[in-house]
Amino acid sequence: MRAVAIDDAPPKEIPPLIGIERDRLLELLGGLGPADWGKPTPCPEWTVVELACHLVGVDLSSLSRNRDDHIGTVPSAGLSEAGFIEWIDDLQIAWVRAARRLSPRVVVDLLAWSGPQLVDMFGHEDPAARLAHVSWAGPDPLPLWLNQLRELSEYWIHRQQLLQALGLPADLRPDLVGPVLDGLRWAYPFRLGEVPVAFGDTVVITIDGPYAATWSLVAAESGWVFSDGPGARVVATLSMTTDQAWRLLTNNLPAAGRAQLAASGDRRILDAVLRTRAIIGAPN
Repeated sequence: MRAVAIDDAPPKEIPPLIGIERDRLLELLGGLGPADWGKPTPCPEWTVVELACHLVGVDLSSLSRNRDDHIGTVPSAGLSEAGFIEWIDDLQIAWVRAARRLSPRVVVDLLAWSGPQLVDMFGHEDPAARLAHVSWAGPDPLPLWLNQLRELSEYWIHRQQLLQALGLPADLRPDLVGPVLDGLRWAYPFRLGEVPVAFGDTVVITIDGPYAATWSLVAAESGWVFSDGPGARVVATLSMTTDQAWRLLTNNLPAAGRAQLAASGDRRILDAVLRTRAIIGAPN
């Protein structure tokens, strides 16, 4: 089973959340001193200013691709998942290398300019239209609202990495971390579809903290689905805090942190759950 059963209706209106996230990013960057911009971040070989440059690239690429229908870079046909990851990593590295000529002030000004345009662009989309391609959630077209949550999650995750680089705690306010995790969780049905199971097998994932939830993933004829409760058999369980959940799903939880997760059940299924990532990248 590899299909992903996902509703057309979005869980909530997402474009305003992207505006809130951009305001918080600009507030953070606006308070930095000269020495802060050169600090290393969790993104290998990128400093604070270079990670901010990456976000500028994300903005400009999204506006060009989604608003203007301009596809300036196209991967080679027939790339494997690993090949696609390598291709996009090289693309991002090349952009940041060129953007090193930009000053922090220019970078902040660009992010302030592009943020409202992103909100406007996403606000004019039909969130139910099945036009989105989110590689970590499956190969088939998905509702545009999931792509909007993917965009929100990228901005939010990179801001957490900036906070970490600056020695500040993660921002786990529920108004954004809740929607972010509601989007990231859609990586689970796709990855679990690679494991042979019986209909009714259930994975229960519990999250505690500022964002609290219980996700019951049930194997059905249409694929793995999120259900209000368990199916016939609970075959695996995983308990995490809010902070552990976003970090695990985005390759930001180190090995020592993964060892502390409370997980039990069928080893094949647990392995798929623990290796699921809602990013374009292999599990670390």
